[in-house]
Amino acid sequence: MRVNFIQDKEADDISVIVHAPSRTKDVDELMEAIKGFVPSPLSGYSEGIVTKLNKDTIIRIYSKDKRVYADTLDDSYLIKSTLYQLEDDLPRQFVRISNSEIVNTDKIIRLDLNLAGTIMVYLQGDIRTRVSRRYISKVKEVLM
Repeated sequence: MRVNFIQDKEADDISVIVHAPSRTKDVDELMEAIKGFVPSPLSGYSEGIVTKLNKDTIIRIYSKDKRVYADTLDDSYLIKSTLYQLEDDLPRQFVRISNSEIVNTDKIIRLDLNLAGTIMVYLQGDIRTRVSRRYISKVKEVLM
C-alpha cells in the first residue's frame, strides 16, 4: 500500500480518496478506520484537573512566563506543549500572530488597522491582542 500527501491550500477540509483495483473487505475496513478518525483534543490543566479541550472552543494559545496557555470562554488552561509543536498540529483556522501567540480565526470579532501599520485583534471573551510586525503579512494573507 502506498500513502501519498497532496497539499491543497484551497481545501476547506481533509479529503481522502482510496484507489484500489476492487472493493474488498480490507478496503472497507480501511475506509471505516478513516471515517472513525477523530483529531486528538488538547489536554489542558487547570487547578490540578486535566481537561480535554476541543480545538473549536479554543480562542487563543499563548506563552507567558515560559509556559503555554490556551484560553476558552470558560477558563484558561496550561498546555504541556510548545507553540512550535502546536502550530503544526492545529487546524487551518489557527494562525500565528506573534512569537508568543496563536489565535483561532473563527473567534475573531474584529480587526483594527491603524496608520502605523499595526493590527489590533479583538477576540471573543473580551480578549484584545496585537499582531507583531513580523507576522502582519502572514495574517493579512490568511484573513484578508
